[in-house]
Amino acid sequence: MHIPDGFLDPKVSGGLAGAAAVVLGYCFSKVKQAVTAVVPQVALAAAGKGAHSLAFGSRRVMTKFGESQLMRMAAVASLIFAAQMFNFPIAGGTSGHLIGGVLAVVLLGPFAGALSIAAVLIVQSLFYADGGLMALGANIINMAVFGALISYYVYFWLSKILTEWLSVMIAAWLSVILAALACALEIGLADTIAFSTVVPAMIKVHAVIGIAEALITIALLNLFRQLMPAKDSPQ
Repeated sequence: MHIPDGFLDPKVSGGLAGAAAVVLGYCFSKVKQAVTAVVPQVALAAAGKGAHSLAFGSRRVMTKFGESQLMRMAAVASLIFAAQMFNFPIAGGTSGHLIGGVLAVVLLGPFAGALSIAAVLIVQSLFYADGGLMALGANIINMAVFGALISYYVYFWLSKILTEWLSVMIAAWLSVILAALACALEIGLADTIAFSTVVPAMIKVHAVIGIAEALITIALLNLFRQLMPAKDSPQ
């Protein structure tokens, strides 16, 4: 799923990097609003957290929920990073690994979950050469946006008509298909491989990988909830 350098031309990789930056910026702003609160400077001064006895205006400060949410984001990102290190074999000598997008957004919410997946991809690209640096924007679009952010809303709407575990499994499977389709379209758009070849090949393999994604997601979701039960709803 990770696109290495050389598969996308500069125009495609540059455009996707810009799109990824815009989406991540929006996600960051939403998470910032969720984990902080606007507090008057006067109140901070009275509590000993302001520098002046006469303070005007206000500023954002971290809330208790925010501290808890950031800890959960770090824990989820670490869990997904570790889980992605294990590859499982697929027919024909290919292999796959967990994306973890649906796991992240179900535990953290859509925006924090997408940021966590993006953080994992950035670390993998910079320190482990897993996915090219020039293709980092494309990989973020594929796995953090399609595989996490958009897949959250698939899970959200499915959960209105289905049980949670079935909604998670279907959304996790579909997240792999969406990420694989986006990846195939990007490679085809860059004229690296023809659309008629890359799209069916990617969908066929990742339809199988998606089954493993769904099963692993359910298992890790239950494990994480036992280890770190949520005190508040994810934002």
